[in-house]
Amino acid sequence: MSDPASSQPTLPPIDSSYPSYVDPSYVMPGEITVSAMMDDGRRSTFNVTIDKLPPGNSKPYLGGYRHKRTGVTYHHGSAQTNPSTKVYKDVSNLRNRDTQTYSTTTKSTQLVRESGTQMKRKDVHLSNAGDRNVTAQPYFSSNQLLELQRSKTLVIQCYWRGYIARKVAWKRRDEIYQRQMGRLREKEEAVRERQRKQKEEIERRMNPRSVRDFEILYNELESWRHAEMNRIKQGGGTKMEQKGMIAELLAKETKLLQTIDKLKSKAVKGGRDKKVTTMMENMAKSKSWEMSNGIPIAVETPFTTRARELSALFLALKGSVKGVDERLDVLLNVKWTVNEFDCALTRDIVELIDREADLLNRGRSQKTLKGLRQRLENLFLQFVETPEFNPEAQRFLKVGDGFEVEPVYKTLAAPSNWVE
Repeated sequence: MSDPASSQPTLPPIDSSYPSYVDPSYVMPGEITVSAMMDDGRRSTFNVTIDKLPPGNSKPYLGGYRHKRTGVTYHHGSAQTNPSTKVYKDVSNLRNRDTQTYSTTTKSTQLVRESGTQMKRKDVHLSNAGDRNVTAQPYFSSNQLLELQRSKTLVIQCYWRGYIARKVAWKRRDEIYQRQMGRLREKEEAVRERQRKQKEEIERRMNPRSVRDFEILYNELESWRHAEMNRIKQGGGTKMEQKGMIAELLAKETKLLQTIDKLKSKAVKGGRDKKVTTMMENMAKSKSWEMSNGIPIAVETPFTTRARELSALFLALKGSVKGVDERLDVLLNVKWTVNEFDCALTRDIVELIDREADLLNRGRSQKTLKGLRQRLENLFLQFVETPEFNPEAQRFLKVGDGFEVEPVYKTLAAPSNWVE
């Protein structure tokens, strides 16, 4: 800790209206005596010369800072730096005539190659072998030049206007060609659209799928029946002949209705298969989670893995049979899967599997097993759609959130790859 002491004993008095460290009448001495404690334990005194500004260069007092813990006061940074001096521009010759006048200089230049001209005279012989006679042409007046420029300008204008006219003509030809091609394309597009709609209408009548398609078939059948009835009534035959024709019309109508019913059954079956396939794909689809950087990532959960396994078993059970051994292998995997649970549904599935396996071992034909396999497929589909066996099927139930049912099974052995 240093104790500053002034080397000049006579100092101006401190104004009582200011703190001791803010008194504006205080003058810093040129040299101060500092007493400090040395490393060996003794105290030494030193005279320190202060490098300060000469008198007259005063600075405004901008305050200071006081340490909250130690109470030590510090001056503002401006008090510890030299004052900046502003340099002013010399404006004595700012608007003088010499300042606004461009100064010029004359300089001579010596070329790299020297040349000169020598005229012929008596004491100097000059060769005239390369000389030639130049005769002045007739004088070309300014009027002649103007006439030449005018005639050449007319030629240039003719060529330019011809180019512009040809360009406009080609543009109009191209516009006409594009309009013709556009109309041709529109006609071709209209023909293709008409053919496409015609094929769609034929397809809708040959293989109807929606309710609207069957309404069209029934309406056309009714229109055809009315037209035939009017034709029979206006035919002018006897009552017996009309009754015979009406009976034939009724038979044709019945046959057509049977055909429509067959198409409806086919459409219902196709729609059901498509719905089941879509549901299986959605159950087995991986979850898409968005990461912190905004990039989605596919995540596999135990429920999606379970749904994918059941979907694969259902498709294998429903697919075409290539051999007895392959079919038995599929039936065995399905039996192992349903044996993990004990309920009436699983017991029925196991019973049907054992019955089909027994019939296959006896050598029964595939046609005789069609009904049995259809029943097995329906029961296993019900097994896949049950949330107790396939938790991912919970999202596809058509009941409300408040609907609660009791468990339909009693757990015998928990699946190895299913974690609740």
